[in-house]
Amino acid sequence: MATMNYVKDRRKWRVRWCAVNRRTRYRFAGSRYFFEKYQAIQFYGDIEKQEKLVRTSEVRPAEAIETVTAEFLRHIKKHTSRTQQHYRMVVENFVSSLPKSVMRIHQIDVTQIRECLYRLRDRKRTNRTLNAHLTVIKSFCRYYSEQFKLVNPALSISMLAEDPPKRRFLTGTEYTSVLEIAQKTARDRIIFIANTGLRASEFASLGPDNFSTDRSAITITGKGRKRRTIPLNRSARSVVSAIKPATKNALYLQFTRLARKAGIEPFGPHALRHYFATQLLLKGVPIIKVSKLLGHNSVKTTERIYSHILPDDIADVTNVLDE
Repeated sequence: MATMNYVKDRRKWRVRWCAVNRRTRYRFAGSRYFFEKYQAIQFYGDIEKQEKLVRTSEVRPAEAIETVTAEFLRHIKKHTSRTQQHYRMVVENFVSSLPKSVMRIHQIDVTQIRECLYRLRDRKRTNRTLNAHLTVIKSFCRYYSEQFKLVNPALSISMLAEDPPKRRFLTGTEYTSVLEIAQKTARDRIIFIANTGLRASEFASLGPDNFSTDRSAITITGKGRKRRTIPLNRSARSVVSAIKPATKNALYLQFTRLARKAGIEPFGPHALRHYFATQLLLKGVPIIKVSKLLGHNSVKTTERIYSHILPDDIADVTNVLDE
């Protein structure tokens, strides 16, 4: 049964509750503190209703938000550890943003999801960040709506329009100038990444098991646990025995120093991945093959990133139709 009292040493109001469903033996208990008395009173009224639901089994105990959240976090363990961390952070922030009276999964509605996004926007977060959060919230809502045959409150919320992200594309001239001044370790790393298109995290995790027996190719598990094989050209093979994997931050610092020394705009390891892709496209490699080498989920992703860099190279190609 719920109780409310003032805790002097904390200078807060505390609401405690405990209800047990005799049939399912589900125990619903906890406590929360409030600075304002009116907040405690409001919560006290809401929690009494929740206790009644537990005792009468009008709502299944498994529908408690805390229970469903824990189940969802177990469900996403199929993803990479980095993705799991992102999902956990977003879901826990979303759940903590819900009104204190919302304790059952069926109580979540579209207004609460929008309020969560509004708070992020008020903190000057970009639409890209908002969409990253919304993607996770949509996944969470889809999960529990399918589990409990509920209406999905996130269905009506559309993704926001994003400004194209700033991308650093290394030109051929810049690539050559950096190689000319780089010392061996940095030079080998630049050559290998620029000829394989690896992500920084993929390069950092390279080990002997990734290489084929004759070292003519590497097979890696990249973003989204997608496995792909990348053939090693002559340039990449020439530095295989000497490359030393490094973290993303270490690579970025090393390449930034080189850029400063070469008098060009700073670049990170991802600029070399872009260089790899653009050089293949400029040399006529079909974009679907480039997409597979990059490990993109869809060729549309590749098109979205690289289609805008080719206009100067294709501007006059239709003139051949006049000949």
